[in-house]
Amino acid sequence: MVDHRICAIALTVASAIIWSAPSALAEPFDGNWSVLARTTRGHCEGMQFALVIIHGRIYSAGGSYGGYASRFGGEVSPAGYVRVNVMAGPRSAHGTGLLRFYDGEGVWAGRGPSGVCSGEWSAYRF
Repeated sequence: MVDHRICAIALTVASAIIWSAPSALAEPFDGNWSVLARTTRGHCEGMQFALVIIHGRIYSAGGSYGGYASRFGGEVSPAGYVRVNVMAGPRSAHGTGLLRFYDGEGVWAGRGPSGVCSGEWSAYRF
């Protein structure tokens, strides 16, 4: 019989390794990226924005949304898996996905003045 505690510990350790501090292996994703977020559920507006990845960490490349400065935070794993959080005034969203060397895609979900919404995002390096 498999001890479920051992499985849970193994999954926790594996997750920690995947999402640990970005290493030099994540650097192939470093650079400037353009992201298009499309809403597929809810009444949030879609948007296009620029971000920069430095040593596997995601940062805002400037810009605003709804009159508020947009702030990005997140990371890219060495395998290209993305976790990102975005805030602009009362709006917030989180996304996950996968980057390849020149492009990528994923999903997002968020909340704003118009309620809860979600969608898809695509990105390309410029």
